[in-house]
Amino acid sequence: MFKRQNRLPGGRLNICSSFATPLFILKVKSNNLGLNRFGVVASKKIDKRAVVRNRIKRMLREIILNLNSGTIQGNDMLFIVKHGIINVAVRKCELEVINVLKKGKYIKV
Repeated sequence: MFKRQNRLPGGRLNICSSFATPLFILKVKSNNLGLNRFGVVASKKIDKRAVVRNRIKRMLREIILNLNSGTIQGNDMLFIVKHGIINVAVRKCELEVINVLKKGKYIKV
């Protein structure tokens, strides 16, 4: 679970940069707070079972928490899950998140 200060309130990011992968869509917007805030969205289109959606959200949250110290601070990041993530291994998902953050230059190399 994210700390309260790292939770993204609401679920919308207007006028932001977006990056798409087969597993998720990442929307990023600057927040000028000096820390990152994160949100993970998994709709019922992914799977009707809440157990599956919650497992996916827990997996992404854990990956994000592990990478937060190496990211550039001051951004709101919203991960919108796609259907392709259901049977993906944690390591592959982690590599995908790292690649997207590198592509957007949001991670320190």
